[in-house]
Amino acid sequence: METGTTGKHTLRMVHPLLFEDEAGNKMAFKKDESGNIAYFYYTNPKGLDFVAHAQKVKMKAAFSDVPNDSLFKSYIDNLNGLDIMGAKSGDRFDPKGTMTQGEFADVLLRAHGWHTISDLFEGNKKQMIVGIPNYQSASPITRQMAAVMIQNLKQAAPGTNVKLIGKTDSWAAEAITALVSQGIVDPDTKVNSDQTVDFRSTQNLSRQEASALLDKAFGYYTLPIKL
Repeated sequence: METGTTGKHTLRMVHPLLFEDEAGNKMAFKKDESGNIAYFYYTNPKGLDFVAHAQKVKMKAAFSDVPNDSLFKSYIDNLNGLDIMGAKSGDRFDPKGTMTQGEFADVLLRAHGWHTISDLFEGNKKQMIVGIPNYQSASPITRQMAAVMIQNLKQAAPGTNVKLIGKTDSWAAEAITALVSQGIVDPDTKVNSDQTVDFRSTQNLSRQEASALLDKAFGYYTLPIKL
């Protein structure tokens, strides 16, 4: 087993569902009601799962309108597999379609991962739209609005080396530079060698762009297991 947080380990079987690494840290597996391995728990104190169970993601059938060579496919599939953002209709994702502010807000709260905890949910709903002028759930969402909403919950470290070019409203500039400096950008947004970037801030956000930004911002490993 090898991960970015714990390094490489060789585990030996103690029991068909229980393994042990060189330091004696245990890894336990659990089956679902169908008898398939669905969960694991690793007691390595450096591991992401030291205080939480991990659940296997059940990948779903591919969308008919998302090509295999699409730069957005992995992000779309991740969010679909986690029931964060699914089909627009039938087996079609509508990758270049737009979203309303309310639709993006719903997806963002699911991607953030704390929508199942009622004590935090209402506070996150209010925090999410702080600093956004004239939020209207039925109106289309722009890329800069999405960036501010993500940053309100993500709180990424601000980056001073990123320089925005093109039109960006002042209320969104800090959030965009923070996300870009942390690599939270969609595949169509490129940071130039001089650290300038055109975020295309005032354009409407597409569904595929939303999937990339959300998957990069929050990561599939942070979501709570549904009870």
